[in-house]
Amino acid sequence: MGNNRPVKTKDWVSFLVAHKCKYMRTKASHDHYKCPGCFRTITHREKDKEIPTTHLRTNLATMGFNLQYLYDWVEKNC
Repeated sequence: MGNNRPVKTKDWVSFLVAHKCKYMRTKASHDHYKCPGCFRTITHREKDKEIPTTHLRTNLATMGFNLQYLYDWVEKNC
């Protein structure tokens, strides 16, 4: 599997919940989650079918993970 593919939104939300991220609010069209140890909120649009790779990279950097970790996690758990 390639390293520049988007992830389904439902898989991304499952990843956040599994890593103890708490839903905070929806502001305009974006949903915000607060993760333990993160210096800022994780932001995405749950109305979209997939989360683009650039958004994943930014949010994962905030969480201290990389894209490959996410792909491995999704393959094992979703």
